[in-house]
Amino acid sequence: MVETVKGIVLRETPIADYDKIMTVLTAEYGKIAVYARGAKRLKSPLFTATQLFTYGEFTVSRTKTTYYLRTGELIESFYHIRDTLAGAALAAYIADVAADVAIEDEPSSELMRLVLNSFHVIATKKKPMALVKGVFELRAAAIAGFMPNLVACDGCGNSDLDVFYFDVSSGTFRCEDCYRVSAMLSERFAERRNENEGIYPTGQLIAILSASVFAAMRYAIYSKPERLFSFELKDDALSDFASVAEKYITCHMEKNYATLEFYHTVKD
Repeated sequence: MVETVKGIVLRETPIADYDKIMTVLTAEYGKIAVYARGAKRLKSPLFTATQLFTYGEFTVSRTKTTYYLRTGELIESFYHIRDTLAGAALAAYIADVAADVAIEDEPSSELMRLVLNSFHVIATKKKPMALVKGVFELRAAAIAGFMPNLVACDGCGNSDLDVFYFDVSSGTFRCEDCYRVSAMLSERFAERRNENEGIYPTGQLIAILSASVFAAMRYAIYSKPERLFSFELKDDALSDFASVAEKYITCHMEKNYATLEFYHTVKD
């Protein structure tokens, strides 16, 4: 069967001298493995459309187990992602997470739109990479089935707070009063953050967050896709947002990403 799909190249694996297998994220079929014969040749008509991070339109022949690429047309290369090593590293991490979140033969239109928007913001440099990364992580976790409850305190239902105690493992938060009386937490855990401790004073997965950081988390989870990156954070608030988003997705995906570690080594 021959069909045409639009997709993003998330991964590529060299095969022989000139062939490769691509992991492509599509709206209709989730992630698919596509065998691209001769695509590594510089003069191949497939060369441009099959580069890592590109968004293209692909005509494929489908068997029971494999897709074979027949033609490829470039839609967007996101070329300027590669302007900096940090940008390329962040895109590689996003691609890795997306490849894990996507399911074969399951529609992935929401995830595909998230990746496209994230790549666009990295390429255009409209927002800090820490913000792009944090928004992607929270939204990708929600798409994967790990939607946090950021509406109201898990204990009393209050939502108008100055300080939020967010439990990374459960995806819920508590106000300070409910946090203090919780039987599972010690007085040491209930202390407010100070400059030396950061947002994880216990070494546990409890993050003490300001109202601005928590508002950003809510925005990243609940906003419309076209408005996803339409907010700003600076300095400590941006750092805290990026930190808790990373903790959240790595906790629930139960995976340490080598591409994430590399991003942290080159981002500054």
